[in-house]
Amino acid sequence: MSIADDVKSALAEFETENPTLAGKAYLTSGSRSVEEQIEIILDPKRADNYLHIKERFKSIYKLTSLPVRADLTEPQLSWWEDEVKKQAGQSPGFPHVGGYAQDVSVKNLDTDGKEKLKKKFESKKISILMEKVTGTESEYGVSLENAN
Repeated sequence: MSIADDVKSALAEFETENPTLAGKAYLTSGSRSVEEQIEIILDPKRADNYLHIKERFKSIYKLTSLPVRADLTEPQLSWWEDEVKKQAGQSPGFPHVGGYAQDVSVKNLDTDGKEKLKKKFESKKISILMEKVTGTESEYGVSLENAN
């Protein structure tokens, strides 16, 4: 069974046990390909995300700014593919690549609902990383109340 399947199952149980909260928490992002992750990293709207790997890339290729995906040379694209593959399924790294992580939106739950869902995931031995997403920026390790 994959993490996505485990999360779907736990979410279904949560909704059965809490019918008034059904549909308020939902899956958003799961398995990504290496190419999808590269697109996300190089998205200009996410300029403040993935800074460490972006700085390594610029340093290796002696660049002052990050090229857009379409402007990458074959060696540069190969570098990105290799680096994302090395970190696939890891946190920190790219846990979504290969389906090792599953995002769940909880923005429609109040704190009590978030606590109930957290307990359900924990009962299923599903690890949780609280995240607050604002636009294209993410803050990790936030409180339950601030997680969305």
